[in-house]
Amino acid sequence: MKFYRLDGISGNKVVDDILSTIMLEDYEVIRGGVHVYKPMEESHKGEHHVHDHPEVFIGIRGRATMIVNGKEYEFKGGDIIVIEPGEEHHVMADKENPITLVWLDVRKKEKKG
Repeated sequence: MKFYRLDGISGNKVVDDILSTIMLEDYEVIRGGVHVYKPMEESHKGEHHVHDHPEVFIGIRGRATMIVNGKEYEFKGGDIIVIEPGEEHHVMADKENPITLVWLDVRKKEKKG
């Protein structure tokens, strides 16, 4: 897992700048979305949830606990967390101030030529 802050990113091409800053400049977003969590909602509850590619989470507002390989990390608006391939991960929204986040599945860019 890697951790960053949104306030450390500047530029006009937000997605490209984020991927570059978080060392994923050779990657492209293949899908993603916004999730507005309910209080104490847990993503993928009861599942063993892993990917063979990185996944990027960007906190918009609120708070949560990001559980990565069984260890808990604070996650809040303005934070960026990159889940590495093979890391089991879940988001547990805060009871009082549940998180709203953007999630991005990224894959290595295919070489052209």
